[in-house]
Amino acid sequence: MDMQKFLKDLERLVNIDCGSNVAEGVQEVTEIFKKELEKDWLVKIYPQNDGKNPVLVAKNRDSEDIDLMFLGHNDTVFPKGTVPAWSYKLEGDIATGAGVYDMKSGVLSMVEVAKAFKDEDITIALVMNTDEEISSIHSRPVIEEIGAKAKYAMVFEPARKNGNAVIERKGLVKYQVEFFGKSSHAGNYPQEGINAIVEAAHWVEEISKLHNWEIKNSLNVGLIEGGSGVNIVPDYASIKFEGRSHQVEFFETIRKTMKNLENNPKVSGIKVKITEIGYRPPLVLNTKSALLRELFDESKKEMGIEYNWEVAGGCSDGNFLGVLGVGVVDAVGPVGGDAHSRNEYLDISTVEERIKLAKNVIQKMIDRKII
Repeated sequence: MDMQKFLKDLERLVNIDCGSNVAEGVQEVTEIFKKELEKDWLVKIYPQNDGKNPVLVAKNRDSEDIDLMFLGHNDTVFPKGTVPAWSYKLEGDIATGAGVYDMKSGVLSMVEVAKAFKDEDITIALVMNTDEEISSIHSRPVIEEIGAKAKYAMVFEPARKNGNAVIERKGLVKYQVEFFGKSSHAGNYPQEGINAIVEAAHWVEEISKLHNWEIKNSLNVGLIEGGSGVNIVPDYASIKFEGRSHQVEFFETIRKTMKNLENNPKVSGIKVKITEIGYRPPLVLNTKSALLRELFDESKKEMGIEYNWEVAGGCSDGNFLGVLGVGVVDAVGPVGGDAHSRNEYLDISTVEERIKLAKNVIQKMIDRKII
């Protein structure tokens, strides 16, 4: 492996503003990988969101059936203008910069791994999207289309700060609920108004009762807005919330609760609009995922690598695959920490190790005719 080239490519990618909503940035990064891969791979660009959030799919052969699928995302959580004030920096084995850990290093790693098996008698599909940090709202159909034909998948999200990888993840659902009332003078004609904020507050209270950390079902109302002055009965309010669970049934409970609230309003005359703005099913362990985990454990032991498997509360695009029957292992990228913050860092010393580990596992899969 050419580590100097890896670091040069990493610096180039990190120094591009490519938040999920920075169209020109995610397009630029996608184009970089397109030019690199189309030399030897069959590359297709899906122009999702009117081209603002492209998805790159690269295959080593023209086949519908996929033996091994690699997943990675080219977007970050950081807004436009981040890079000029916080660019790539390398000090010893620690690299910093926007997305250096989550997950530019992971995408480069998965390309490095995939290239080693390009000419093997297996079908590999690389999928790189640009909206993962906003719940993959545009790329989900592409991921599911490819995933429905895949046997196994490796998600090159970064390993945990302690080096652990992920074998299961909670599912996630996000909603925006808008409330439409009627404005009026709060002093002279309050009786003529329909207070949207009062209804929104009622929903916040009732929905929040679904939060039950004892059984790991979480629900969080994270955003609320409405009103324009204390002397005006507000005619509009909005809340945004998310629920997370390992159980799909919890998401149905949320839906039923909202339907009940909509049909039995606290404020007479209120109108409600419910919009699902994000969804990922739980990633639960299946027999294929268990087999992949065993192969990683076997390879770890051979290579003298020590880390454990975690059940994560956060989501990734791997969540879309488990319910399709795909064997999935997640967070097989390099080690680092503090993602989504200005303290984000990558431990360069773990890059080659994790790449070799993934290659070792894939070689076992080929040798044992698992793929």
